[in-house]
Amino acid sequence: MRIVQVSAHYPPNFVSGGTLVPQRIARLTSAQGHDSYVYAGYLDDQRRPLETWTETDEAGVAVTWLVTTPWTGWDDPFNYDNPGAAQAFARWLEGVRPDVVHVHSLQTLGVGLVEAARASGARVVLTMHDFWWFCSRQFLVDHQMHPCSLVVECGSCDCDSHPRLRGRRERLRRALEAVDLVLAPSRSAARVLVANGVDPDRVRVNENGLPDAQLERLGPEPRPRVGTGPLRVMYAGGDQEMKGVDVLTRSARLVGEHSGLLLDAYGVERARPGLPSWFRPRPSFSPDSLLEVLEDHDLLVLPSVMRESHSILTREALAAGLGVVCTDTLGPEEAVTEGVNGHVVPAGDAQALAEVLHRLAQDPQRARRLTGQGSASPIRSVTQQGAELLSTYEELCDDAFGSPGVVCAPQEHRDIARAQAQLLRRVLFVVGIDGAPLRYRAYLPAEALRMRGHEVEVRHYRDPRLRTEVLQADAIVLYRVPATTQVLDLIAAVKERPAAVPVLYDVDDLIFDPSLRGQLEGLEGLSAREERLWWHGVERYRTTLEACDGFIGSTEVLCQEATRLAHLPAYRYANGVGALLARASDRVVREDDMAARGARTPPARVVSARATRGIPGATGAQAAGTAEQDRSGTGSGDNAGRGSSETTVSIGYFSGTTTHDADWAAVEPAVVAVMRRHPHVRLVLGGHLRPTEALSPLAERVSTVPFTSWLELPRVLRDTDICLAPLTGDSVFNEAKSAIKWLEAALVGRPVVAAATGPFQEVVDHGRTGMLATTTEQWEEALEDLVGSQALRSRMGAMARREALLELSPLTQGRAYEKILVQAALRLRLEGRRQPSSWVPVADDEPFAAAPIALDPYGEDQPPAAVPTPAAAARASRLLWQARAVARTEGAGTVVRLAATHVARRTARGLARYLRS
Repeated sequence: MRIVQVSAHYPPNFVSGGTLVPQRIARLTSAQGHDSYVYAGYLDDQRRPLETWTETDEAGVAVTWLVTTPWTGWDDPFNYDNPGAAQAFARWLEGVRPDVVHVHSLQTLGVGLVEAARASGARVVLTMHDFWWFCSRQFLVDHQMHPCSLVVECGSCDCDSHPRLRGRRERLRRALEAVDLVLAPSRSAARVLVANGVDPDRVRVNENGLPDAQLERLGPEPRPRVGTGPLRVMYAGGDQEMKGVDVLTRSARLVGEHSGLLLDAYGVERARPGLPSWFRPRPSFSPDSLLEVLEDHDLLVLPSVMRESHSILTREALAAGLGVVCTDTLGPEEAVTEGVNGHVVPAGDAQALAEVLHRLAQDPQRARRLTGQGSASPIRSVTQQGAELLSTYEELCDDAFGSPGVVCAPQEHRDIARAQAQLLRRVLFVVGIDGAPLRYRAYLPAEALRMRGHEVEVRHYRDPRLRTEVLQADAIVLYRVPATTQVLDLIAAVKERPAAVPVLYDVDDLIFDPSLRGQLEGLEGLSAREERLWWHGVERYRTTLEACDGFIGSTEVLCQEATRLAHLPAYRYANGVGALLARASDRVVREDDMAARGARTPPARVVSARATRGIPGATGAQAAGTAEQDRSGTGSGDNAGRGSSETTVSIGYFSGTTTHDADWAAVEPAVVAVMRRHPHVRLVLGGHLRPTEALSPLAERVSTVPFTSWLELPRVLRDTDICLAPLTGDSVFNEAKSAIKWLEAALVGRPVVAAATGPFQEVVDHGRTGMLATTTEQWEEALEDLVGSQALRSRMGAMARREALLELSPLTQGRAYEKILVQAALRLRLEGRRQPSSWVPVADDEPFAAAPIALDPYGEDQPPAAVPTPAAAARASRLLWQARAVARTEGAGTVVRLAATHVARRTARGLARYLRS
């Protein structure tokens, strides 16, 4: 084979870990008898831009250089799209005529080289050694050394805001279509690539190997460390901010003087005042002396703030027997198992790193148990990596694989799915409810599908535009729409169209099963008439469901119940991350990071000064005392600069409605027990709750939060150190509820203790991304663990945030929803419409409105919802619940009619504002 390696930089002109990889691969392929070529950028102010020449290196590899010196600026458009370089490469390819072009990095060369390689007829492999394809600064860290969101669509950083970078993201995404296969140096990096929009069928992991000679010197088994002296720690990142030197020095100051610790900081030359004596600056060491340096230490600390797709040094240290303390920056942590061969702390969190270092220094002999454990991920040689690559090259060149991505999926299936997706250009959501349900089940899928190129509209079920739009849509989703004669007529009209247009029903609660009558909690506040109306709504929901071709549910139980009851094909679509809420969440995390580093004054906490209102036995003095605590700025232990000398830890439960009193009662004993043992623990309650007398002795440490708009919710959650998500019993209704409480807390990096229902078990890896509890003892144990360790809270919150973003990002969700629509459309083509069932339809007559109906807005510029006063909220509590219960089943029209007769005289205006929140 004729194989080309393309790299923006290359030895000896530029030597780094990232440039050594293509050099090793080029030489290995040459040694295996293949024609090996290199095309690389060259930095030299004395040479003419785009000057080119070819040399043969000492291994016999032909290296063609192209001068790209003027375009090294990250904000230079020619850094990512350089027509001159693309033209030079295309001319060069005409002479080489390669079978495979393996691209490694393209800064200064530009993505036009990928398209030129595709046009030449070669197979194109791309290794994403960093995150340049999504982040102009390469490493997902901003100018202030704050880690950016792992998913750029969900971040609030300004890395790509420069006017010269306008259009960069879209240009790179177009170029990516010319790539046959994307390689990631680690599994963690691969997940980030997919969450940022790379087709998972075109992604493989090809982990970097260590030089064979070095592995041989390290030996087959890592050597454990023994001894009784201070723990010997090394840092090798020098003065580079991205490597976390500032985080490390802040942590050292927090630890202070300690006899159990010695840290050699290699390459740290700039003087930094106030460091303890155990922090010892050292000159950089040469690569040849690495193994000797490793031999002299017990632990390696990597406090990087930059996201790394791999980390050779981490694996070298583990292979040499060291333990590793690293940040959650992907590549390094993949080789570390928490508490086994090291520890993982959130990037940029100096306090969490200080807690870990202090704990290790307290017992150096115990800390040395982390040594000699080796890497959690396999360490392989460069030869093994090269052999895998050659196999991949051969697979790509096999005539049986005829198009991009076929190495990972049958081409025929991919072609069919792609063709069907192109036919689903216009998607119509018809909805029957406002508020958070509308956002999660209609606006967010619509947002995600638009990112995939679909045209999407969201309409109320009484909107007159539907009469035309249902005849133009390629797929229709009815979300929580009660049956009306008009809606059923619309569905019938769609079914009469010659095109196979799938009509799907979506709901996120088990409200289509009338047989649950008498089994649901929370309906006690309804009058007999209102309860009859509620169940009438359930029958109407079931009627709409029965008229559709398939069901989309937020949980597995919902899907199973829809199939069991209505015999419909069901598709699971979990509630996911919306770009707007994710950006709002990222902003508050960023604000707290800036405050922790002393860069700015933190925003005011949102806990209400009416702290003990509604708590049995609370006195005015207690309320005043708690309000004074709020004004003093005592805050989360995770936010340096917020707290007083005594760190406060807050536990929060936010219910939203009065239907969760039983849920709170199940967890209240554990919360009370923890608060009694820990005077610095406070409780924050939101929504309509009726706490029991058990909280009365603790009333001065119980606060409430007012109703808040969803874009302001991230600040409320971030100001809470531990969030609760209890659900009582094992009812099918509760099993059908999704894990939104975990998701929203995760987005701001806060750990959740949740009931062990199916949906929470799916998203919570107990002890890593949250805690699960069933009994009072389990709730109490989980809270004790989290209250007692800021590092645990920080790490668990960070892991939860990562999982939420990587598993449920908008681009990932868009792909998932598109797949559902494709499957439903193909099923309809193959099997036709379902036959009518034995269900007796129940529908009301609700004529279309005279004018288009405005739904709750979805946008960052929407006005915050008006907040009723606590007194008004208390008076209207029962009426509010009744209205929301009816809204869930009967839609807005019925709510308006009930409001006119029941609440207009006293709370109509406040109720309307509340229902829109």
